[in-house]
Amino acid sequence: MRKIMRLVVVAIVLTAYIASNGCVVNGRSIQSEDVELEKELAAINKPSIKTIETEYGDIYDCVDINKQPAFDHPLLKDHKAKTRPSLALEKILRASRKDASLLETNPTKLGLKEGCPAGSVPLRRATKEDLRRAKSSFKRLSSFEPSNPGQGYDFAGIVTTPPANVLFKGIAARISVYQPPVSGQQSSTALIQLQTQTETKVGSIQVGWTIDPELYGDSRARLFTKWSEEHDGTVDGCYNTLCSGFVVTNPNIPIDTAFNDVSIAQRSQVFQWMMVTLDPLSQDWWLSMQDDNIRIGYWPRELFSFSGFSVGGYNATWGGLVHTETDVSPAMGSGIFEDGNYNSTCNMVKVQVNIGNTFVSPYDNPVQVLQSRCFKASKQNTHPDYRFQFGGPGGLPNSCVA
Repeated sequence: MRKIMRLVVVAIVLTAYIASNGCVVNGRSIQSEDVELEKELAAINKPSIKTIETEYGDIYDCVDINKQPAFDHPLLKDHKAKTRPSLALEKILRASRKDASLLETNPTKLGLKEGCPAGSVPLRRATKEDLRRAKSSFKRLSSFEPSNPGQGYDFAGIVTTPPANVLFKGIAARISVYQPPVSGQQSSTALIQLQTQTETKVGSIQVGWTIDPELYGDSRARLFTKWSEEHDGTVDGCYNTLCSGFVVTNPNIPIDTAFNDVSIAQRSQVFQWMMVTLDPLSQDWWLSMQDDNIRIGYWPRELFSFSGFSVGGYNATWGGLVHTETDVSPAMGSGIFEDGNYNSTCNMVKVQVNIGNTFVSPYDNPVQVLQSRCFKASKQNTHPDYRFQFGGPGGLPNSCVA
């Protein structure tokens, strides 16, 4: 009886301890993690003027443009929201659209059916699980290197660097949008990236579409953005608006929205124009999309005060990126790579970089084609607008066709 009583007392004490301190996992209590996540959610999920629920179950809160989470970043405490870039950048963007061939492709539908009221912007309502998934994904990808992805990632695409004493002031491409099947802890992405890097400092911006259940909780093709600033062993940044930093300016197009339609190999092709450009006056990086250069928002220059990325990038990357936690990789792009067949293979056209405030095709000599494991990329120099293909079916390394 005494033994039983002692066990009961121990159980009561243990229960009380867990209730007050939380279970400990990897040296950290679940309760303390929940408290931290609750604080982050309170900072991210701002009071809304209007709430919009999409057909995909996403909930977007329309938040005052001046009260969005971006301004919680300590480097942005004195930053005032801009609703549009400078006239100098507007001129650059208009010049980039003069080519009539830009209108030959079929742009995918993007954005909310009913946007936010004037003066407010749509922000996807976050949950604790969203934050947990985003933290895990961001840590793995924070130091992505196209030539050596590692950590379960494979890349296929092209990389280029500018001539001596020159920096890239922007990057652009029209990307065909697909929705390859992924499962579990897999992801499949098409992206463009600008980066600057030294031995101890890295600044980067990524934009594209992705299917990432770990990040979004579903398997739909979604728009995504990512920025990072790494210096002296510390990493700042995140995806979309899951931390402070990116300033949303468009009332109709959230930066994590699901694409309403996608390409089907050998049947229909839909594209999305994506462009990231440095404002020559403010030195903010602006994101523009679609054929009429709709501005989505910007990354303020203050975010990149350590790496020097606010004055330009040292390398530009375009291509496909997949991730898996096992040996089996998901499909990249359309899941098909047929060299020269643009109706079945995922591709990017009008591939450009901004040099001297003018968008031009990448220089031929320094363009490097990168391929890994089950995935391939092509290099096309004969088309007036630089273009290339990328993708593959994925699978086990020894099952890939040479």
